[in-house]
Amino acid sequence: MKQSFLLWLFAPCLVAAALPPAQAQESVGTVRVELRVVSSRVGSAVIDRGSADGLARGDRITFRTRDGKAYFGTLRRIEERGAQVDLDDPNFVPPAGMRGEADVPAARFAIAPPLGAPEAAPRAQATAPAHPPWKPREDEWTQDQALLARVQPLRPSQRPSSTHGRIYTIADYVRSTEDQRSDGFYRLGGEVTIENSRGNGERIHFDGELNYRQTDVPDNGDDTGTYLRVDRASYAVGGNRFQPDRFEFGRFMHDNMPEFGMVDGVEWSQRRANGDRYGLSAGFMPEPDPQMNSIQDFEVSASYRWIHDDSEQLSAAGGFQKTLHNSSADRDLFVGKFQYLPRNGWSFTSTGWFDYYTSSDTAKGQGLEVTQAYVDTGKLWESGSSLHMVYSHMAFPELERDEFLPVTAAQLADDHNDRFALQARVRVFDPVRVHASSGVWADQDDTGSDFECGVEVDDLLSERSLIDVAGFATQGKFVSVLGARAMFSRQTDFGQWGAEYELANNRINGFSDNNDDLPQHRVRLFTDSFLANGWSLSGHLETIVWDQENSVALGFYLQKNF
Repeated sequence: MKQSFLLWLFAPCLVAAALPPAQAQESVGTVRVELRVVSSRVGSAVIDRGSADGLARGDRITFRTRDGKAYFGTLRRIEERGAQVDLDDPNFVPPAGMRGEADVPAARFAIAPPLGAPEAAPRAQATAPAHPPWKPREDEWTQDQALLARVQPLRPSQRPSSTHGRIYTIADYVRSTEDQRSDGFYRLGGEVTIENSRGNGERIHFDGELNYRQTDVPDNGDDTGTYLRVDRASYAVGGNRFQPDRFEFGRFMHDNMPEFGMVDGVEWSQRRANGDRYGLSAGFMPEPDPQMNSIQDFEVSASYRWIHDDSEQLSAAGGFQKTLHNSSADRDLFVGKFQYLPRNGWSFTSTGWFDYYTSSDTAKGQGLEVTQAYVDTGKLWESGSSLHMVYSHMAFPELERDEFLPVTAAQLADDHNDRFALQARVRVFDPVRVHASSGVWADQDDTGSDFECGVEVDDLLSERSLIDVAGFATQGKFVSVLGARAMFSRQTDFGQWGAEYELANNRINGFSDNNDDLPQHRVRLFTDSFLANGWSLSGHLETIVWDQENSVALGFYLQKNF
């Protein structure tokens, strides 16, 4: 079984042998575009970056949690300052404000005179000033070079300093008639990046958030809490064409291998002339709770990233992380990644987390185990049709860290979850598309499945509108669901607004025939606006009605980019 997991990670490396030798590209490398989630619902999320930031339809989006885990999606609809992402995992709903990233070709940011432009009308010879013949420039430029190959880049000392970032506030409130319970979660935060303040190409990052959570219940179980969370406070220098060595100090997420999570320490990486990168890090790991305390867990890591050519369409990476808990040996973690992301054609992405156990790990036993895996392959056609296949695997690693809920030795040894999903979208004819998704899963005790099929129609009721009607079914471990939803949204010059209605019946296992069906009505109103001067505002109002109970949820997300 373990050997089969290793095959999917390393077998794609055979693709590299079949590729042609590296050639000069029209542009070099990729550019990482950082983004945030503005709003989300089942199966999709709206982000605060769009075509003005270099994104394009079909780009792969990565959402990252603080512990380095990644969730993926494909950019489907795009506007100038915002975009909609289809999530690979429909069960994952990223919260507002969650960070993400997209690696896009550097060619989208290149500025060059257009080729093949019509020549200007000839001037009258009488008015043309006398001029000696032009001398050809002997700059040795050839047709296989980039258009800007001879343009001299600016050194950090020649570039001005800059400051950019954002401030935001997020509020979510939920009230349920069941026990008259209410929950409120309110967030105020911001991030700032200061670049090149001293002319050395340095970057100072800060990202923090003030949280307030309140829970009211009828008895004495009310709970309130206020937390100040610092997600990033670091100083980075280097990592450019003039300084191949990159250093970062402070609190940050690993740059060369983000899967290793956050660290309070230092990271060094070096980019070689061929584009390959080496990385080393050492420091303390913040605890995965609102306080994010440090000191108890120490880590050291080493990583390496290989690229096939300057376009970075084909790459592979591997790394090892050793952790200590209260100075005692804890986790031996290997991470391997493979990516093939051509401009056109089938893409392939895989990431695996491999834990190595010794004889002292009694629940697991000595050896190597795949504790987490993610494999995705898909293709987007010019017509707008797409196909994606996704496989994921999760299991408990055996750790000394005690910040998580305790699990038994039997759970450590046996508990797992494996899921395979297929997603397709087919453009039948303009403006009609059919979309379908199906998934199956298995854990240590049971199996289940889910299915959804729907139709999307553009511009039916009004210009720039979308109607999406779908039916879905889920066969779970404790409940089976059968339902349908209808959604209407309309794009505007400043964002989008829409409404969604869902009707579902939940059949709960273990109840009598007279009491096993729970019907559910859900209505959701939403709006996402990208205003002038960097302001954006997102809001939603949702109500759910059951047999005799109901709940109301409302929230907003206000952000200012500068």
